[in-house]
Amino acid sequence: MNREDQFKKIGKDLGRWKRHLPHFQSGGRTLFVTWRCLENVSLSTSERQIVLDCIRHFHRDRYLVFAVVVMPDHTHLLLQPCEKSAGNWWNLGELLKGMKGVSARRINESRGTLGSLWQDERYDRQVRSRSDFEEKWSYIRLNPVRAGLVSVAEDWDSLWLPASIEGWLPN
Repeated sequence: MNREDQFKKIGKDLGRWKRHLPHFQSGGRTLFVTWRCLENVSLSTSERQIVLDCIRHFHRDRYLVFAVVVMPDHTHLLLQPCEKSAGNWWNLGELLKGMKGVSARRINESRGTLGSLWQDERYDRQVRSRSDFEEKWSYIRLNPVRAGLVSVAEDWDSLWLPASIEGWLPN
């Protein structure tokens, strides 16, 4: 097999797709994901809670959440998709469509508005090691502190850390 064919096979096995940013996903791998609100959109405390509730809804069913923070204009999430059936994993695009779609609909209902709330694109990165996991977990936890919103991370109303770093092993 020549080098070009090898890369085609790797891309096929990983499930590569692209909008503006390339996205790679290998079944069941832990992912660090960020998505943003549209420009000039800011989420209130109650709206951030809606987003958090939408993320919690399928925890332990479609994905495992290790850490999530919903900020006024973006969300960071560390999760691992679950297996749908033997060898068939939940796709990140499917998962985010549910989280973003349902939360946008509920927020629009509470605002009495229509239309998009989230940017179409997202940033996602596969977590490759324990140190990478620890870095992303800490980044999520400390995001409200670095933004000057609270002085203690756990005081942020839209931070959820259902899993500790201890005992985690990358898959």
